[in-house]
Amino acid sequence: MPVGTGRYGKRLLGAGIGALVLATTPALAQQPAPFTMSQAATAPAKVAEPTAAQLKLANELLTANGEAASFDALIPGIIEQAAASFVQANPDLIRDLRDVAKQLVPEYEKRRAEIIQILARTYAQQFSEAELTELLTFYRSPVGKKLVERRQQLLDDGLRGIQAWSAKFSKEMETRVRDEMKKRGFTI
Repeated sequence: MPVGTGRYGKRLLGAGIGALVLATTPALAQQPAPFTMSQAATAPAKVAEPTAAQLKLANELLTANGEAASFDALIPGIIEQAAASFVQANPDLIRDLRDVAKQLVPEYEKRRAEIIQILARTYAQQFSEAELTELLTFYRSPVGKKLVERRQQLLDDGLRGIQAWSAKFSKEMETRVRDEMKKRGFTI
């Protein structure tokens, strides 16, 4: 079974994304520094508000390219992480905390649409209506569907290849560092 597609893989993915979200929350909550005139020249250009047509196409694209489904584990992961955050202080409550997390998932699962809308808005701000239509046409084509269908396998195979390369490269670098240190009179 490909990584991220099984019950535990989705939990891991959701927990990982949830950890990322929770880890960045304090930074997001901080107040920005006051604006100064020197920043006026370097301020980023304001992104145009997307049209309703762009948002509609972006939503369709997220379904066609499989990205909408990639967030299925996010809400359960965040809920599980929130419940687990109380385990260290209350280890005897682990079973009850897990039960509460499972109980809360259906109640908050409907909020997944909010995640999709955030991503759709991002796409709609970055791509014109014509570009979104072109992307959608691609993902609805046989080769686009094949890409979506095989994306996880491609990522898994690529990751295995990169891990094998990395292990070989690491050994090569250890040998090289050892040789360079030997030239300096150190044996490691």
